[in-house]
Amino acid sequence: MKKIVGLGANVLDTLIKCESFPKEDTKMKVNKISVCGGGPVGNALVVLSKLGLSVEMIGSFADDSSGEKILSELRSFGIGIDNTTTFSGASSFVSHVIISERDGTRTCLFDRGSVPDDPEIIKYKAIDGASVLHLDGNYIKCAVKAAEYAKEAGVKVSLDAGGLYNGIEELLPLVDILIPSAEFAKGITGKDDVASALLELQRRYFPEILVVTDGANGGYYYADGSVCHYDSSSIKAIDTNGAGDTFHGAFIAAYCENMSIAECCDFASAVAAYKCLHLGARGYDLNMEIAKGLLSDKKS
Repeated sequence: MKKIVGLGANVLDTLIKCESFPKEDTKMKVNKISVCGGGPVGNALVVLSKLGLSVEMIGSFADDSSGEKILSELRSFGIGIDNTTTFSGASSFVSHVIISERDGTRTCLFDRGSVPDDPEIIKYKAIDGASVLHLDGNYIKCAVKAAEYAKEAGVKVSLDAGGLYNGIEELLPLVDILIPSAEFAKGITGKDDVASALLELQRRYFPEILVVTDGANGGYYYADGSVCHYDSSSIKAIDTNGAGDTFHGAFIAAYCENMSIAECCDFASAVAAYKCLHLGARGYDLNMEIAKGLLSDKKS
């Protein structure tokens, strides 16, 4: 069984489901409140575990009640946490997510907490023997050190590039599987359109695989010197929170199944769309059989 190791933001999400996004300086009744783990890498690892891969989280957590809940939920999804570290007196990364039922959109309000970005405490040996190290650019000092270790160990490095974090330019040359959002790609390259931004990223960093996600518009990938487009699935979204994270997890799973880049994009897009039919980033049924059925449905 192929092993995936993750290092990045682990968040405790409070999901607040409303009829629509509230107007400023008003009161509104909510339809549902739920609390669950989140974060780009954490959500991606949950998807990978559901799809049957061996998955492990490394990195640091706060020893507060939120940190305990995050770690407990990761364990409940079959994710290894023996090589994580907890910090006494630190506070966890927490987020409140307002979900609009009318529009199927989400708005996040977050506090990054106080877990330190300290490369000296990461248990890098856990990366040995992995197929992929998955990162999200949070805790950038730790991410760079982990990517350098992975390269020395012959482990592919995957990056969910969703934010223009300070120091991200130091990490990008170490990435083999680069999947940024359209916003990130245009922001870091200064290009006005996604296709031009993709080509500029390829020119600068030469990743083995380069895909740019563009929400409901699907996205683009680089193949044989050209920019290719993949379609999204046409759905009425209930909750888009975690869709990008799900795409990354599903893409890595497809990559480990030796699918082509085009097939990986279609597979990941179908699974991400399926997630959007459910509230929350994790609480839905998924396995490889279901996921391949979603891919078949998309192709038909």
